[in-house]
Amino acid sequence: SGMTGMVSAKADVYNYGILLLEMFTRRKPADEQFDGDFSLRQWVTEAFPVAISDVIDNHHLKESNTTPTERSAAMNELLVMIMEIGLSCSNVSANERMDMKEVVVWLRRIQHKTKMIEG
Repeated sequence: SGMTGMVSAKADVYNYGILLLEMFTRRKPADEQFDGDFSLRQWVTEAFPVAISDVIDNHHLKESNTTPTERSAAMNELLVMIMEIGLSCSNVSANERMDMKEVVVWLRRIQHKTKMIEG
């Protein structure tokens, strides 16, 4: 039925959000540090947005052609945007999640900003 499609789309969005969080933190929801009420999503949420670089895996913080200060500010903005997608998509409330059309718009924005940073 049409309702089943809606439910599975919302579940896919949720899984996509968790996948983004996993990719950028290099942590799995089943890691030992996450138990009970303290989840991967909660860990990222607590760092968002001010301390986001504390939860991002270092290999995502690579050098580029810009100066370290320019890079870190611009890179931090991109990481905040990416993690915002991950957090929105993995919201406990299905109605609060971004839909994939919105995700694509955000990803295109991020892609554009990345090209600007890399010059």
